Amino acid sequence: MSVSCTLPEEKNLVVADVTPDTTVIQSSDSNAANRLAEPAPDLPKPKKIRNPQGIYQTVLPSEGRLEQTVAFYPDHSYTLEEKYSANKKDSIVWINGTWMPSDGFIWLYKDQVVRARYQWKGDTLAYYSPLSKKNFSMRQLNDILENPVWQKRKNSDLVFSGIGNEPFWNIEFNDKDTVSLLLSEWNQPLKLKVNSTTRSVDSTVFTAGNDSTHIAVTVYPYFCSDGMSDFVYRNKVKVKYNDQVLNGCGVLFR
Repeated sequence: MSVSCTLPEEKNLVVADVTPDTTVIQSSDSNAANRLAEPAPDLPKPKKIRNPQGIYQTVLPSEGRLEQTVAFYPDHSYTLEEKYSANKKDSIVWINGTWMPSDGFIWLYKDQVVRARYQWKGDTLAYYSPLSKKNFSMRQLNDILENPVWQKRKNSDLVFSGIGNEPFWNIEFNDKDTVSLLLSEWNQPLKLKVNSTTRSVDSTVFTAGNDSTHIAVTVYPYFCSDGMSDFVYRNKVKVKYNDQVLNGCGVLFR
């Protein structure tokens, strides 16, 4: 069971439509009418806010350790993940929503509720806490989709690609419903037809197999590091190959 780790000061901020008051002025004074007809002075244009792009991460104050990771996408959608660690136990909450720059901040919304806000401090994006009125600098992570090899995979016929180590392995699904698994000691990948695909809020599960071999791949919507590079992946992956369990990272492209 997931436990929400969203900071309390962000939960109760609700977006509301505000309709400006309209006052009707009636006067027989022609001078007053002329004054009303004069053009209004030009108002200063609001300062344009630079849009964030990519994946950012910070650690926020908490009784335990609260690590927040957020990915900003060009279509103004986002993925927010909050990982809370306390007493050697972890809980992860993730949400998708929309973001919008306004009033000097980058606002994250989910169902018209503000989930977080950020602002630029020079070239550094910072999480802003309205409760403490403090900023917490975020570091930008290296998105694996910026890697040319993974860009090529994204633009191919692949639905999913994953990797892991100890031992090294990789797995791919294409749009022809074929799964290809390769372990480091093999000369050729094992290829099977996908039997079923099950999608839920917390995972996507692919299964494939025949009379002697069974593969089940669970793809989680959590950010993941492979432990060998500076890149961050969009998904955590668990592969069960017969009785062997492999854990790694990957990207669910569609």
